[in-house]
Amino acid sequence: MKKISINALFLIAFLGFTMNCLAQEAAIVIRQDPKIDSVMKVKSQLDAQRYESEYFTVQLFYGDFTTAEQTLSICKENFPNMDVALSFETPNYKVQAGRFRNKILGLKTLDTLKGVFPGAFLLARK
Repeated sequence: MKKISINALFLIAFLGFTMNCLAQEAAIVIRQDPKIDSVMKVKSQLDAQRYESEYFTVQLFYGDFTTAEQTLSICKENFPNMDVALSFETPNYKVQAGRFRNKILGLKTLDTLKGVFPGAFLLARK
């Protein structure tokens, strides 16, 4: 009986001592070079410039002027909120819809347009 109480007393004392030893406090100090902030600003500006020149669009038609105008008017009727443009590239006209920053959004729009324009495809522009 005395041995059990001594063991229990020893165990309690040991646990009390180790509880204080195992408690951890930490403070993390991050030292960052101030040039990182300036590099991040430059990267943001370059990404913005790249988006202005690189994007995805859906090409609906490429060919003669009469069919291009018809395609343009059909697209404006069926999708009034979408930006559609008619442009000329020697010797043909092309009708393109939308200007998408990422490919996934362009593919979703392509799926919608395929119902009316089965020959439409996604085009990367630079």
